[in-house]
Amino acid sequence: MGQKLVIDSDVKVGEKVILDKQVFKADDPIFDPTTRPSLEAAIGMIIGSQSGFEIPFAAVPLSHHVDMAEQNLYRCLFGRDSLLIADLLSKRRPELRLNVLSSLASVQGVNIDLLSEEEPGRIAHEVRSADDLRAIELVASASWKFPYYGSVDATLIWLRILRDVAVETPTNLDIEIVGVPLWQRAAQATSWVLKRLETPSGIIESHRSNPNGISNQVWKDSGDSYMHADGTLARGDSTASIETVGETYDALIAASQIQGLRPSALWPASVEELKERATQVQQRLIELMWLGDRFALGTERDEQGIQRPFDSQASNQGRLLDSQILVGNEFEQYRRAIADAVTGPELLGETGLRTLSANHVSYRPGGYHTGSAWPMDGVFVARGLARQGYGREARMLADKVKSAIENFGGYPEFFRGDWPENGLISTSVVDIVGEIGDIQNRRNRICQPPQIIQGWSVGAYAWLNEFSG
Repeated sequence: MGQKLVIDSDVKVGEKVILDKQVFKADDPIFDPTTRPSLEAAIGMIIGSQSGFEIPFAAVPLSHHVDMAEQNLYRCLFGRDSLLIADLLSKRRPELRLNVLSSLASVQGVNIDLLSEEEPGRIAHEVRSADDLRAIELVASASWKFPYYGSVDATLIWLRILRDVAVETPTNLDIEIVGVPLWQRAAQATSWVLKRLETPSGIIESHRSNPNGISNQVWKDSGDSYMHADGTLARGDSTASIETVGETYDALIAASQIQGLRPSALWPASVEELKERATQVQQRLIELMWLGDRFALGTERDEQGIQRPFDSQASNQGRLLDSQILVGNEFEQYRRAIADAVTGPELLGETGLRTLSANHVSYRPGGYHTGSAWPMDGVFVARGLARQGYGREARMLADKVKSAIENFGGYPEFFRGDWPENGLISTSVVDIVGEIGDIQNRRNRICQPPQIIQGWSVGAYAWLNEFSG
């Protein structure tokens, strides 16, 4: 294995390291912040093309990392990522939102396909060409088909952003993509949302039709992202993530507003019915995930079919502030509880907002979704804090994210959650087997380096430079 690169705080008692592979050496230019590409240069780097539209890719490698497989994982159109990047870059590159909306509309789901997880009206998660090396690998190893549709939030975000560009320019709704106007595609997406709300919990859950597909079909999509207070992992058959509830509410309200601009019998529900469904989702958020003084990370059903909240404090709860689901005087206590949590010392570190609280049994400072700090995540929570009137808290979080980026030679996907005690990023891939955290004897990747030029980190830095506090 060579020189030990594992950081002890990432490995728990009872776990055995079976892979410790160095990816970045100490002399890599990324550790010199003066080598970081300018913001405008970075924006230019992430721009690619899909379906004839100029759109932001999820990530791209630096020139000296082009031949590094670990830095070429996300060089394509991702539904969730590309939509959010375009949202963050809307002031600098306003055309990107409509471009991403249109590109994704061109491959919107029509049929039921168990391997690609395509469903009518669903927006794709990952769009790759047949000769893409990563696509070839996933087809061979996991029986994926592309476009791959395994996310529940891309459709929700697509509806919200379409509403945004429609409010600015209503005629955008009449643009035809493969012969179908965008407003009609919104109606189809709304049908998908309403169908996915037909669950015992009354909220959207992660369900994969491809047994080798993504289990947690939200932005925290790694297998160990959802856990109970004792570290027991989600069962994986009914997981609902808290930020998805906010995104669902926003999508339903957006759909009602789009329908108001383009009324038609093709809509699956009336404007008032969509608003009422949004109110029901809002009520389920409180009923299922409010624990008296804090929100849960999410919820699932146990073997008896009883809803069990994940009593774990994470960054996800903060994303509710960037939604409209908690707007109103009657929700002040909930907003205040979130604002206090995301600016407390267990979640707020020197690199921004940790993905999981530092006092949780499952916390790993280098964990992909279990302790690292993502600039994108921090920025959306900071934006939410500012929108909800918590200006001081927003500034506190934004400053830490901005400082972390400016201390690094790129725009990384995520930082470690324990800087400056340890480095800004992990430099190696670490796999373990063990019995802690319900992993038992299964292999688990607990640590890996980030993508160095990550699209939504570029977008996050653009937003940070525009944020006045």
